[in-house]
Amino acid sequence: MNAFPIEVTARHMDITEPMRSYVEKKLRNIHLKQPRVTDAKVVLDVQKHGEIAEIILYCANHMTLEAKTETTNLYEAIDLTMAKILRQMRKEKTRLEKLNHGNA
Repeated sequence: MNAFPIEVTARHMDITEPMRSYVEKKLRNIHLKQPRVTDAKVVLDVQKHGEIAEIILYCANHMTLEAKTETTNLYEAIDLTMAKILRQMRKEKTRLEKLNHGNA
């Protein structure tokens, strides 16, 4: 169903297989049909002041959604960033539905 490619990269750290699986599982659970995701990039970064998760979704119609969170725990950063991305997707879905109903 959600068969878009997911690229997971890391800066200043080695990415573990459980971490990669966690990110991929989170992204595969996106159930919104609109906007349709065609590609996803995730960048995990460890800095001295915190751990950062950045998610970039490339969607149909040349749309790009991006979110980034910095916390002290990388898994928490991933979860919070996913929440931001899902909020953006719902907002965009509503916008697209309003646009389509206006053209009907």
